[in-house]
Amino acid sequence: MAGAVKADGLPKDSHGDVSTHIALGSTALAFVASGFLFLLPAQPVDYSLHGVFRCWQGDAWVIVVKYPIRQLREAKLYEDDVLIGPANSDPQEIASKGRGLYRLYKEEDETVPILMFSSSDNTEPNTNGRKYRLQ
Repeated sequence: MAGAVKADGLPKDSHGDVSTHIALGSTALAFVASGFLFLLPAQPVDYSLHGVFRCWQGDAWVIVVKYPIRQLREAKLYEDDVLIGPANSDPQEIASKGRGLYRLYKEEDETVPILMFSSSDNTEPNTNGRKYRLQ
């Protein structure tokens, strides 16, 4: 029956209706497009700390870490590619002594960790010109 028309005014198709073809075509296009993502080179993770460091008290500064860290207790803090620390220091010691002490922690109700630290010479990290990164 050539040229038959359905009740909604669209032509009949021997392989199903038009909306099925559109859905299948869209799905195929999505698979092809996502396949191209695998051809892109992997981008290295930028572990640099970006944003404004907020003063907690004394020489202690805090910043939210915006990327996941699997092992908080094993993460190392670098100031201009020099390892500082020690890690897991007491917050009061970070504030009173400074000198590169730091602590990386995550509150129970938070999804990302927070870094509390002091610069190696107790200067303000927002203005001392140094770069900080966690690894």
